Amino acid sequence: MMMKLPVRILLILLCAAMILLLPFTISSPNLLNDVKMELMNDGTEVIDFGRLLFSTAKAEESEEDTLEVEEVIEGELSVSPEWALPLDFTPGQEPKADAFSENTYEDDSIRVKLEEQSMEDGTKIFVAYVQIADPSQLRTGVANPDKPSSTRTKTVKAMAKNYNAVIALSGDNYVDNPKKTTFEYRMTQKIRSSSNKLKDILIIDDQGDFHLFIKSEGIKEFPAQLKKEGRKLVNAFTFGPALVKDGKLLELDENYGYNPNGRDPRAAIGQTGPLSYVMVLVQTKDRDGKTGMSQGRLAEFMYNLGCVQAFNLDGGNSAEMVFGQQVYKGMAGGDDRTLSDIIYFATIQP
Repeated sequence: MMMKLPVRILLILLCAAMILLLPFTISSPNLLNDVKMELMNDGTEVIDFGRLLFSTAKAEESEEDTLEVEEVIEGELSVSPEWALPLDFTPGQEPKADAFSENTYEDDSIRVKLEEQSMEDGTKIFVAYVQIADPSQLRTGVANPDKPSSTRTKTVKAMAKNYNAVIALSGDNYVDNPKKTTFEYRMTQKIRSSSNKLKDILIIDDQGDFHLFIKSEGIKEFPAQLKKEGRKLVNAFTFGPALVKDGKLLELDENYGYNPNGRDPRAAIGQTGPLSYVMVLVQTKDRDGKTGMSQGRLAEFMYNLGCVQAFNLDGGNSAEMVFGQQVYKGMAGGDDRTLSDIIYFATIQP
């Protein structure tokens, strides 16, 4: 005999209620996990009871809240405005020994993480991710701060120690060479301001932002433009080429600089966001052209790191990175070459 319609509806509702209450009636939560694992091993889709009991909108809202909390915890650097360093050759605060690990440094004002990548051909790439709390922590140092344009040179390690650098990278090595037609500033001091239609220029302002000028186009008007915007020109480098500009991978001039298409040791710096940067050192086993990177490959590498702006610095045997007591040279086992300048990051925590 056919069951009456209202009775059938009542039984369906009762069955649905029992299914929904099932997770709460099982005595052990581990039992549910065992069942789910067994179903997964059988290739059967596991029912997500959370999505049955709560709306999708609620689940998404909860996930967003979690991400926000993690962002604040991981990204926050807290400093007093009084800690900011003057825009001159004053050294940074002395780094704390216990803030270093083998590949990290962290205090309230700066966070550094160094990663090493090895390629099958023997090339090594050292990438330092840097986050700072104040723009004054991105600095440059010269071998002779009393006369930045002098011909005096020092090793990158010696300059890094003198300026209390947490991490330092070789610069463009042009401040001591007045015969070069370059546009050079160090810590607001003008070394020279000649434009060169064959060279790209990197400007760093007092907010820690990078500005690139391809073949020096627009460089003459830029200092006045910065001043009009209430900003200062702090550092300027003439080396290049520019690798990434305004988030776009640049097509490089095949005749730019020395051996642009060859595989050589390289050094580069990039900005990935507000007060966020990467320093890169490409290390070769020797100078036979079998290891290292071309300028084009370096540009792709910087772009893939997420750089908004990226710039090639003095490479070859001059390329060197110093992190704490560790020294990484452009050519493995190479000599300590003396240079005129460095780019470095400092702590400002007293």
